[in-house]
Amino acid sequence: MHVIWGETVETDTVDGRLFLIPEAVDLYLKVLSGAELSPPPSPARDQLVSVGLIASEPGRPDRMQALDVDAAVRQWQSSLVQMAAGMLSEAQSFPSQLAGMASAYRATHPGRSMTPGVEILTGFKVINERLETVVNGCTRELLTAQPTGPRRADVLAVSYQRDLGVLKRGAAMRTIYLPSARSDGPTARWALTMTERGAKIRTGRTFGRAIVVDRRVAVVPVLEPWSSTEVAPDRAAVVTDEVLVALVCASFERDWAHSEPWGGSQEMELLPIHIGILSALARGLEQDETAAQLEVSRRTVTSRLSELKAMAGVTTVPQLLYWWAKRELQR
Repeated sequence: MHVIWGETVETDTVDGRLFLIPEAVDLYLKVLSGAELSPPPSPARDQLVSVGLIASEPGRPDRMQALDVDAAVRQWQSSLVQMAAGMLSEAQSFPSQLAGMASAYRATHPGRSMTPGVEILTGFKVINERLETVVNGCTRELLTAQPTGPRRADVLAVSYQRDLGVLKRGAAMRTIYLPSARSDGPTARWALTMTERGAKIRTGRTFGRAIVVDRRVAVVPVLEPWSSTEVAPDRAAVVTDEVLVALVCASFERDWAHSEPWGGSQEMELLPIHIGILSALARGLEQDETAAQLEVSRRTVTSRLSELKAMAGVTTVPQLLYWWAKRELQR
């Protein structure tokens, strides 16, 4: 059923294109050939008249004449374009017309969203309570991505019980952290404990924050209304729409593939002096030349190299440079 020029007519639809009913096509050809110039009232005749393909002859209302099909099509298209423009304009005006009502509704329903399958939560207490409920329902797989660096000890304390509960239920668990987590004692101890109980943990440089439970519920950040990149710290979206959850999972898998495995061993964070030494050695400089270029003593270079070798678990400079190159490629 389609509305054309203010009238409702039945049409067939193929690949999004509108067609006349078969009886209307037959009648048009009969009028055009002169085989039927005075057709009785019928849906076919009404349709041909409504779309401008036949009309009464001047001075003879009982007789019909066939009109130019190309002209009718152009008029039809023009009418549809005008109608579409009017509907688009009307649709665009709805938000401003209903802005006051929408604000009033959101004020009384702070945890609701107008998007099906998406619920917006506001406030850390509300978010954490819902998050605990969602994660406690995990039975198959928990995916988490935490791009906020090392976590506070009190946050990790809560996480211990929640995450251990997931693993005890036999669910798989994968987590991505920033590389800075490797040098944080509390986070490293959490990672070691979870790894010993079957969790898999990696670190990567760039990824989005997300928590996905059983690939059916995702908790993701909400952007600030004035920014396309800045997230609101006290707002989160609980997503249950299966298509949106699948997109979050795909993003996680992409970030996971570009992250570096971490078993929870605490690592010293690379300092500018470490990076300077590694860069100089990678360019082929000797240790004396490296010390001169960095304006430090040879003893400093030797000491820092020992720190780096211990961090990488290697004994030679070539092994150290290979470890560093691999580490940088994976970040």
